[in-house]
Amino acid sequence: MAIKPPALPERATIAVVAPASPPQTRSDIEQATAYFESRGHEVVFGPNHRNVHGYLAGTDEERAADLQWALSEPGIDMVHALEGGYGTARLHPLIDWGAIGDPRIVCGFSDLTALHLFIAAHAGWVSLYGPSFLRFTRTKGDYELTRETEEWFHRALRPEPLGRVFEDPEDPYVLTLADGVAEAPLVGGCLTLLCSSIGTPYEVDTDGCILIVEDLNTEAYLIDTALNHLRLAGKLDNIAGFAFGTSVNLGYQTLPEGPESMLSIEEILDELIAPLGVPAIANVPFGHGKHMATMPLGAKARINGAAKSLEIVEAAVEEGK
Repeated sequence: MAIKPPALPERATIAVVAPASPPQTRSDIEQATAYFESRGHEVVFGPNHRNVHGYLAGTDEERAADLQWALSEPGIDMVHALEGGYGTARLHPLIDWGAIGDPRIVCGFSDLTALHLFIAAHAGWVSLYGPSFLRFTRTKGDYELTRETEEWFHRALRPEPLGRVFEDPEDPYVLTLADGVAEAPLVGGCLTLLCSSIGTPYEVDTDGCILIVEDLNTEAYLIDTALNHLRLAGKLDNIAGFAFGTSVNLGYQTLPEGPESMLSIEEILDELIAPLGVPAIANVPFGHGKHMATMPLGAKARINGAAKSLEIVEAAVEEGK
């Protein structure tokens, strides 16, 4: 059973680190800081969070030092990833996993899938596949902070089950891939990062779990490639259920508009996931997308294929002491 970190206190200390790509604008950091400070929290930053090393937020050693601090320093209630991008997986060999501190909330998504896998393998904490720190700005567009994203995130920080995941307000249809009902812990994240974990010390463990996957800016055949990779690696053999995220620039998500030789995402899911014989659904709003439901990895959920629902039935955090 996964270890639950304490719920976020009213006046929390939130450590913000950048394990992946660097931020683009200082104003976004200031806006997000003001957002959390307005709620009574103290925001503290890793000393290297503004560093730039090509497409990375500093060298591996600099990023790892910040992450080690955030995971180890007493008094930190939450570790919040500044944003995603690329680079988190490079830090695994540089972290002293025996030196991390008491359980604390860890939140981020996309490339931070690697960090969630680190945490699962070495600490066993429930962690949050949820919005990065920079989502909490006044920015509009694809990554604005919508009401659904904001409310679900704050509810995940309280010691109560989140309940049924909301439908995407702009694309509310959830697709049934296979009927059935299952209750099991959640595991997953960004599909590309899940596949790249295979063969590593933090390889994703899917046995007996509800697997949630999503991705961004990729072609249908690469989704096919990744799902088939998981299948051939045995990662789909013993899953209890399956949920696929919403379309975010994925080629041919529903109706093929290109060459007839292409398969849609739905067709790929029908061919690779439906035959598994476990409850499975698609178009659930977690991960990349305008509306984002924070997913507590390691906490128990219930999936119902016929009812087109994914319900979080266990709190992600426990009552604080």
